[in-house]
Amino acid sequence: MKHFRIFILLLTAAIAGSCNKANDQATGVGDAVIVAKKIGSNTEYGIAFYAYTFSSFKTVKVVSALHPEIVYTLKANQGYTTNFYYQIPDSDFTTTVPEADTYTFSATFDNGVSNSFQDILANKALPLPVFEKCVYDPPTSSIDVIWTPLADADSYAINIWDGPTLVFASTELNKANNYYTIAGSGNGWANGFTPKNGKTYIVRLLAFLYEPGGDAYNMQATSMSESNVVWGTN
Repeated sequence: MKHFRIFILLLTAAIAGSCNKANDQATGVGDAVIVAKKIGSNTEYGIAFYAYTFSSFKTVKVVSALHPEIVYTLKANQGYTTNFYYQIPDSDFTTTVPEADTYTFSATFDNGVSNSFQDILANKALPLPVFEKCVYDPPTSSIDVIWTPLADADSYAINIWDGPTLVFASTELNKANNYYTIAGSGNGWANGFTPKNGKTYIVRLLAFLYEPGGDAYNMQATSMSESNVVWGTN
């Protein structure tokens, strides 16, 4: 599965919110997130890791307290050296929710300083969001998306993919929302991108669960569902 590029939009502000310019520039924040999605006919679970800094990372590695023999190597997320990322491959997803664990992030920064930081992950996952409607509406030249609210979700987001390429990303949507309209002339589309009539796109609905006392920059879990929509026809 491709990177959760929506997190770039949701979490870039964490750099400013979690780090102080007056502090040591070798400061980072780590987030381990349980990911749920459908693989084949099953709902399966994996883990994604995110690391953020006010300055710039050179390398970031993650190990868990329960399985220290496994080392996860993060890479710059879409070229952002302030935001490193790793998600385990689909082949390592399982039908069992990952165990509660503590993850230690070991980072080397561009200034040569090394530092470590931790994130405690509970074993709570989100069920997959369910589309009630996801269709193109010809009179408005838009896609209407309606979903059934999840009891534990704190927020939602919608992406549109053209094959492997992310072409649309909504802002974070309040948990009270269960309806969103994607207009062809609206905001959120990739620069220079215009949806084409007759083209099939993948609409991905993401739900997010915050850590206890957390927010959009401190996630516990995310889940996703997809629906194919042909632009320009219902």
